[in-house]
Amino acid sequence: MKQINFILDNERFCGGFTTRFGGVSSGAYEGLNLGDHVGDEPKKVAKNREILAKRLGVMARNLKFMRQIHSSRVEIIRNLDDEIAPCDGIITNLKGVALCVLVADCSPILIVDEVKGVIAAIHAGRAGVVGQICTNAVNKMKSEFSSRTQDLKVFVGPNIKGGCYDIGELDLGEFSRYKNNGKFDINAALADEFARVGVQNVKFDEACTHCDDRYFSYRRDGATGRFAGFMMMR
Repeated sequence: MKQINFILDNERFCGGFTTRFGGVSSGAYEGLNLGDHVGDEPKKVAKNREILAKRLGVMARNLKFMRQIHSSRVEIIRNLDDEIAPCDGIITNLKGVALCVLVADCSPILIVDEVKGVIAAIHAGRAGVVGQICTNAVNKMKSEFSSRTQDLKVFVGPNIKGGCYDIGELDLGEFSRYKNNGKFDINAALADEFARVGVQNVKFDEACTHCDDRYFSYRRDGATGRFAGFMMMR
């Protein structure tokens, strides 16, 4: 079984999504759990992160994880040792730094601008989508790094698909139009959001985390690990 599914792997950039295979965690977190906030043993999580770092050819300290808070906040990493404030999106133009987003049903979103040399990783759950975190990230890439929307490539990783994402009677305001019989279609909302900001090159992974046991799923299993989306400029 594949440990990592690469969606980009060339001389300048690499990005992809991990699976739950190949790690040292056990029990509910069995496999390559990269989440250090879910109850797994810290030493095992650290080892799993070392496994990922080695696979990418960097030190573990070069993996940059967020303290995700289900927000629309996006931060910029300008130096390797920057302390990242709690957020759900990170952007950098640093080489050798792998931006990581942890998920277990939410959408891991990776953005790359190969022209300007800028990358981003975004955690988009229901709150992030409603808060339009992807719009915030794109706008910040444009304002801070002069990215152009036509140069951006977006990869939306494995997430919980609409047929499995039951939110019942929860009112999402204008985003309730993406509900059907109580099920929220997060990918439809993301597709429309990227279209509104002018990003046309958007690819969606077909895997549903709730249905596919290659991935951790909170809604399926409750106590569980986290897999990661990552993007790095070499």
